Amino acid sequence: MSPETSRFQGIYDLPSAAQYLLAGRGAEETYPVSSRNLIRWIRKGLALPEFSEVPGRELLIAFQDLVSMRVIAALRSAGVSWLDIYRAEAWLREHVGHPRPFATEELWTSRSDIFTRFQRMLISASRHGQLAMNLLTDQLIPVSGLRFEGSVARTWEPRELILLDPKVQFGAPCIKGTRTPTRAIWGMIEAGDPRELVRQAYEITESELEAALDWEAHLAA
Repeated sequence: MSPETSRFQGIYDLPSAAQYLLAGRGAEETYPVSSRNLIRWIRKGLALPEFSEVPGRELLIAFQDLVSMRVIAALRSAGVSWLDIYRAEAWLREHVGHPRPFATEELWTSRSDIFTRFQRMLISASRHGQLAMNLLTDQLIPVSGLRFEGSVARTWEPRELILLDPKVQFGAPCIKGTRTPTRAIWGMIEAGDPRELVRQAYEITESELEAALDWEAHLAA
């Protein structure tokens, strides 16, 4: 694991990262993701440069890398070409000065171009910063589920009531607004504990319990 990765509290192996991406909201429409896909994207330079030579089985990625992979999958699902993704990523790296620009910028897509706001203007990052008309905003598809604070994505909500926050439980999926990992809920139910007992033990609502079980069921699928 690189020094850069060790700064982040959310650390994921590639099989887990691929599972989370596939289990996210709209998974049925999401670009197919596997750990092999993630390795390929990393080898092609869509992650920190020092990751490119690390053997696949030893690769651990940080929360911001997971977010970047989520953005790439969403863009591919929307029909954006690899060429436009590479162009946008390269332009953003150069102009925002961050090695993971897909985890620092709010993005929209028109299914061909990739847009962001730069110096308060809407621009096409996939067209080398070409200005776009603000009127286009209502017609663009947002890469949603991410919450930004300052200049970086801080959390990812892959499904309603499920949140990944690198500062909570080392970035494990938790019930939103709590420190309760969804896997803990799933484990108790799988062990045969009554739903009401589990709900009371963790002081969660029926909706939160159902959301945790639904999420874990998608991970296990």
